[in-house]
Amino acid sequence: MPIVYIHGVAVRDEDEVLARATRQFGEVAWPTIDKHLREHVAPVISDDPGGVPIMRAYWGDLGARFAWGGRSLVSRPEDLRDDAADLIDDAAERVDDDTDASPGRPGLRERGVRRLRSTAAAIRRPLEDFVPVFMGDVMTYVVSRGTAEAPGPIVQRVLDQLDAAAFAAASRQEPLVVLSHSMGGQIVYDLVTHFLPRMPEHRGIRIDFWCAAASQVGLFEELGLFIESDPTCGAETGRMAPHPSGEHLGGWWNVWDHADLLSFRAAGIIEGVDDTPFFASGSLATDHYRYLANGEFYRALGQRVEASLEKER
Repeated sequence: MPIVYIHGVAVRDEDEVLARATRQFGEVAWPTIDKHLREHVAPVISDDPGGVPIMRAYWGDLGARFAWGGRSLVSRPEDLRDDAADLIDDAAERVDDDTDASPGRPGLRERGVRRLRSTAAAIRRPLEDFVPVFMGDVMTYVVSRGTAEAPGPIVQRVLDQLDAAAFAAASRQEPLVVLSHSMGGQIVYDLVTHFLPRMPEHRGIRIDFWCAAASQVGLFEELGLFIESDPTCGAETGRMAPHPSGEHLGGWWNVWDHADLLSFRAAGIIEGVDDTPFFASGSLATDHYRYLANGEFYRALGQRVEASLEKER
């Protein structure tokens, strides 16, 4: 049984600067994820866990790019200079810099600018190394995902990986399991609701079990941001979005954490989803990734995979 992992936003194998920034927020490296899947999930789905193909659908190189090298980011020192000066103008005007300055020693205004620049940069820089790319990847995917007639590059990349996994599944006569993280969940949902039903050339792809960890699938569906989002679904009509066709998806576990501000429920919005919390015991800064470093999460995933496959037999 092949296992495919589809990552979320702000993942760049080729960008060490961004990689260092995202590690501050607890990003879990692929070798760690691979090890946990091999140890905790593969033995549940195969008598030969060492032979289970575990694949990663990497699409980070197709995500957001800054046309001006990040010129819009305020934490750059050259951008902070003027803004910081404006913020302390009122205070500086009430103080005679000359009385505070001496040869070789900057006056109050100059020292204030330096302190404010340093403080603002220290606060903003870690967030600006991550948040703009996070938002940029989401927007890049939404505007470039295309349609079944002309799929975008990210969709095509993931389709190609799933094709390879489906071939391996058929050759081993075993099912296909997908684990997605964060924005990876929205990609999978678009695939099983729009692309796969309309692309017969990929008819061999059936995800027998999908775990959407820390996803925004429920939020996107509430906002009507999926290709197949139906505006007649909602609280006013009492209609939920239908579960993706069984031809393309079997079991689905949507897992979120109360402390993970970037994860969302899907229960009550989409039919037939197993929607539960998982307490990752991290922090508000790291809980978006914490699932992927926690052995208990993978053990729970293995149990759900086993139960779902048993139900389908």
